Formats: sequence, structure tokens, C-alpha cells
Amino acid sequence: MNDTQVTGALHLSSPHLLRRLIKAGALVVALLQIWHFLGFLLSAIGSVRYKYSLDYGEGIVWQQALLIPSGKMYGDITQYPFIVFHYPPFYHLAVRAIAATGADMLETGRAVSLLASFAIAAVAARLTFLVSASLGRTGRWIGTIVAAVTIFCYDPVVTWSVLMRADLLAVALCFAGVLCAITAGGKPWRVYAAGFLFLFAMYTKQTSIAAPLATFPVLLVIDRRRALGAAAAVLVVGLAVLLGLELYTDGGFLRHIVLYNINRYEFSEVVAWVRSQWRHSVFFLTALAGIAYMWRTAGRRGPGVFKRDIAENSQFRATLVVSLYMAATTATIATIGKSGASNNYFIETMCVWSIPIGVLIGACADRVAGYLSGERSAAQIWDAIPPILLLTGQMLFMDTSGGEYERLTPAYIEGLNGLEAQIAQAAKPVLSEDMVLLLLAGKQVPWEPAIFAELASQGRWDEHLITDRIDAHGFAMIITTEQPDSGMDPSLFSPAVRRSIETAYPRTEIVSGRVVHRPAD
Repeated sequence: MNDTQVTGALHLSSPHLLRRLIKAGALVVALLQIWHFLGFLLSAIGSVRYKYSLDYGEGIVWQQALLIPSGKMYGDITQYPFIVFHYPPFYHLAVRAIAATGADMLETGRAVSLLASFAIAAVAARLTFLVSASLGRTGRWIGTIVAAVTIFCYDPVVTWSVLMRADLLAVALCFAGVLCAITAGGKPWRVYAAGFLFLFAMYTKQTSIAAPLATFPVLLVIDRRRALGAAAAVLVVGLAVLLGLELYTDGGFLRHIVLYNINRYEFSEVVAWVRSQWRHSVFFLTALAGIAYMWRTAGRRGPGVFKRDIAENSQFRATLVVSLYMAATTATIATIGKSGASNNYFIETMCVWSIPIGVLIGACADRVAGYLSGERSAAQIWDAIPPILLLTGQMLFMDTSGGEYERLTPAYIEGLNGLEAQIAQAAKPVLSEDMVLLLLAGKQVPWEPAIFAELASQGRWDEHLITDRIDAHGFAMIITTEQPDSGMDPSLFSPAVRRSIETAYPRTEIVSGRVVHRPAD
């Protein structure tokens, strides 16, 4: 074979080789993403079924769910037990309703959060499918799947999706409302559905305002009369519920969810929290690139028909709402500067990222699919492959588990079992930073350290109410979490409370990461 024949053979075979390599690479990428999701799913199921505490806040939410509804909900915080209710009651009522069937309440609360995360993924996938209308079938479906899977790559979602906390349910309701609003064209009832879903979200977590702020202006453009009618209906129902709660709790409802939740604020905390999320940089940048791509392909016909495009073009309408939603949720991150905030403040905005991420990756996959089908040349796909590989690498870099229970030894669990039994047998109440232990042992939570430490620091609660009980040995034992310096967490226990505990309960022992403080005699 001469040189010309060899060159011709290579020229003919190289496209086939490249196509085979791309197909193999696509299969590997798909398998890796499936592997990552299965890792999350297995860890999540284990976390939901884990008996003991996964997070400080689970115990107080469980206690609140036991008190809602009752005469003690949103009550006087100067009366024992000292309980502040952080959120409105919808999540607690949902958990109570399911647990009434005989299900374990802690598992139920966690399962509600996990199912809510799946609902968020499903809505993100559906919105991605809508925005990707201009893509081919393969790219559109790949983008849709990527949008759903990436939901379970963000650290805050992975951690909070298995906790007995209200956050994921609130975000799921917001996402459902956004979907109803975007798909309301030709189905006016969805405008009302969106409004009431947003209302449920705000009665789950009172700060759930980004979604309605992003969608209501668009609804006004689509159908002003119906949007105003839905807003009026939601306002009437919302105010009626508010009035009922205020009357039932003697004005305690708003005091708890508003006044008692106004914490100290430091902008430096915002900066610190944003820096702490550096692992998500690729996701964020990909989402920004996805937003830019969405606007380039939104199908607008020109500035003169803006309102008509919103009303008639579902792809453009979805692009507009998703962009506004991402902007609104990004702005809410500024509230993370309040004392006691955590990375749950990133959950909603990160979930919104998955939509433009899915659209962009779908577009890249669409170009690769075009090459494999012979519709595009190799030169047209090289800039489409790096985003796919970069995102896949980022996904694999993220953790699939937020539950430390997987690293616990049998001796650790045995220690918690023994401590639970001691609490159950105690003749007096027990004060514990790990409030799940109290409820498992059949005790009630007498006082939640974090919120009262904050209120006391602002002069809004008299610490003598708890220190007097500690000084009088009103508790059988006091349980705190072991700290690296062997002290107590200063964000939970003020100097006055720490002095009372150390004086009245000087004997200590460490049991499975908990410090058990006992009286001298």
C-alpha cells in the first residue's frame, strides 16, 4: 500500500473512530452520573432511617411538631418549657398528618424533606424541557436528566434533604408554583394554583418570597385580570389564616416567626458563607452561561411584541421567569449574614441553577448528537465537549452523603442507646443540646439553647429563667456536645449559662461525642 492509500485509509477510518470514542465517552459519563445519584440515594435512605440526630435543629422541629396544634404553640416564652417556634405550621402539620398513620415522626419528617427534594428535581427537569424547546430530542432529554441529577450534587441539598427541617418542602412548593405559573397559558386555573402553592410555601417558611416576586409580574402580563383575581383570593385566604393563628395564639404567632427571629446581622458573615461554597463554582458559572444561552435561543420576535411573546411563547416565558427567579434567590443570599444562619440559605438558588445548567449541557449534547448522526462536522463539536466533561468532573467531586452516621462505630451507637435509656429513667427533666435524644426517651424539650442565647444577647429574654432552674438542680443531667476545647459552644450557651452548668453540674463524662454533666452528689 503506497503513502496515498495509507493516508486515505486513515482519513476514512478516523471519523468512525472518533464517533466510537464519543459514544463510549457518553456512556461513561452517563454511568458516572447514575453512580453519583445512586450513592446519594442509598445514603439518603440510610439517613432517613437513622435513629439518632443528624442535625442540631431536628430535635426542636420535632418538639414543635408535637405541639402543633395545641394551646402551647407560639406561646409565652417566659413560661416553662421555653420554646420558640421558628417557622409557620404547614410543615409541622404535614408531618403530624402522616405520622398519625403510625409512622415514626422523625423518619416521617426526614422522608417529607427527601420526597420534596425529588419533587424539586422533577420540576427542574420539566422547566428545563420547556426552555430547551429549540433543541433536538436527544439534547433536550439529556439536558432534562442533567437538570434533575445536579439537584443532588449541591452540598446544602445533600445535607438538608434528609433532615427533619422545613426548608426542602418550602422550596418544593415554590418550584411547583413557578411551574404552574409558566404553564398557565390556556389553563387559567393554574394561575390560582400557583398563588396558593406560594401561600403554602410562605406558611412553611416565612421567607419564601423569591418565587412569587419572580412570577407575579409575568402573570400580570399574561392575564392581568386573572392574576389580580388570584392575588386577591390568596391574600384573603392568607390573611384569614393569619388572623386565625393570631387569635388562637393570643398574638404569639407573629411574635415568634417575626420578632423572635430578628437576629444580629453582620455582612462579614455573608462573605464568609459565600466563600465556604467555593466547591460549587463550576455549577454557578455553568448556570450563568446557561442563562446567556437561554436568552440567545428564547425565540423572541422583537421588542415591539414583548407582552405577546410572554403570553404566547412558553419558551420565552420560562426563560424570563427562570432568570428572574435566579436573580431573586441570589439576592436572598444576603440574609445569610444573620446570626445562626446556615448553608440552607443556598438551597433555593442552587436548585434554580440546575435549570440553566441542564439547558446548556443539553445544547452541548445536541451538537454532539448532530455529529454522530452526520449532521455536523467534527469542527462544530469541540467546544461542546469540555462543558460536559467539566460538569461531570464537578459532579463526581461533590459528596453524596451529608450523614456522619455512616462513620459511626457500634460502640458509638451503643453509647447513645445507653444515654437514651438513662434519660428515659431520669426522675427529673433533662436539658440536652441533642434534643432528639430527649424525644426518643419520651421527654420533652425544656429549652432550646441557640435561639434563647440569641434573644438573651439582645436583652429580649431573661436568662435567669433558665439559670435559676440549673442552679436549683432542676434537671437530672445536662447534655452538651463535645467541643475541641472541651468547652461548650459559645453560640448556644452564654457565659452565665455556662457558669451555672459548671457550678451546679461539675461531674462530667463523655459518651459518644456528648458531654454529660451531673450534679456533685
